[in-house]
Amino acid sequence: MDDNPVGSRQVPPKLDSGQRDERSFVVIKYVYEIDYPPGEKRKYLEWVRSIADTLQAPGELKRLASYDNAFSASPHRVVEFTFDSLEDAGKYFDRKEMVRIFQGELPAHGTNIHVKVMTVRGDYSKGSGEAVI
Repeated sequence: MDDNPVGSRQVPPKLDSGQRDERSFVVIKYVYEIDYPPGEKRKYLEWVRSIADTLQAPGELKRLASYDNAFSASPHRVVEFTFDSLEDAGKYFDRKEMVRIFQGELPAHGTNIHVKVMTVRGDYSKGSGEAVI
């Protein structure tokens, strides 16, 4: 997998006081971009149904969402995992069942797999005009 941060141990930056600024890492999203192998969308979706309960079970995961590209272009599918912290994400992706799914099974069911790690910002939020996070 390209750009795969699974198991990375990133931590919030230190402030001038030497303490870590946890506010900038309140919501973490791991965004997987995946293409279906040619002619294998149905097989991919069957596999997803077989692992859905396992993906959703751990308490570290706050939200799981998937999206299909409306125009059938690449990426065909985007899967978004939401966590409260990088530590929670690390615990989640370090679980043996997740290692099996993401490092063992996913490459057999998807192509052009890319992973991005994002922090949520409030720049586009409606309301006071101030950033939420």
